[in-house]
Amino acid sequence: MPSSPFIPRVLLGAAFVLSAVAGGQSYLSKGALSKAKDEAQSYKTAAETQQQKDKQEVDAAKAEAAVAVKAKADLEKRIASSTGDTGKIRQQVDALSKQIQSKDTELTDLKKQLADAKNVVIPAATPDPELLKKVADAEAKAKEQETLLKAAQAKADAAEKQVSSLEADATRRASTTLRPGLEGRILVVNPNWNFVVLNIGDRQGVVSGASMVVKRGGSVIGRVKITSVEPSTAIADIQPGSVKGLSVQPGDVVIFPGT
Repeated sequence: MPSSPFIPRVLLGAAFVLSAVAGGQSYLSKGALSKAKDEAQSYKTAAETQQQKDKQEVDAAKAEAAVAVKAKADLEKRIASSTGDTGKIRQQVDALSKQIQSKDTELTDLKKQLADAKNVVIPAATPDPELLKKVADAEAKAKEQETLLKAAQAKADAAEKQVSSLEADATRRASTTLRPGLEGRILVVNPNWNFVVLNIGDRQGVVSGASMVVKRGGSVIGRVKITSVEPSTAIADIQPGSVKGLSVQPGDVVIFPGT
């Protein structure tokens, strides 16, 4: 029986359809793969960008912490130096007072010697040159001692005035009472050393030793204690156990609640 020409045509048509389907699937697979690669690259780029941003923030935080640590060290050094200066000036005043007392005694003795020398009767016809020289020397020595005494007294007065000023300032700081409701903000937080830097200081009435509450969004999240004060800033230690759940952050509000 002769074969029908229709059968080969059907087979060829089927082969063409299968080839087209296979080609379409291959094209779709390549498109999906390309899209997946693009998405992966996009995720990778975004991750690298975020990683770089995180690194910059960490570096900035470390830099701020280093500045805060140095600021605290400098403040403590200045306080120690001021205390030491007061002691040194007080010693200078004591030494000058002793020097003045010694000069005053010496001047009194010289004046007595001068008076004794002037009371000696010198014959008009035969003056004694040696005695005259002794009187002149005693007068010159007395004037010199008076000049030294005045200079020492002036120096002692200046030193005493400086000591009084330092002591008055210390007394003022110790006796100043914080105004209830005084408010400020945290500029820098150093979690390693457990302290913060505040944007308020001596000009606002902040005093060392005062305790302030830390608030965020109307809620109290901890307490800090002032350890050193500058004209417009202050350093405070975070009180152990006062912060629970949340951590103190820059921008948090600090308030003195009053006694």
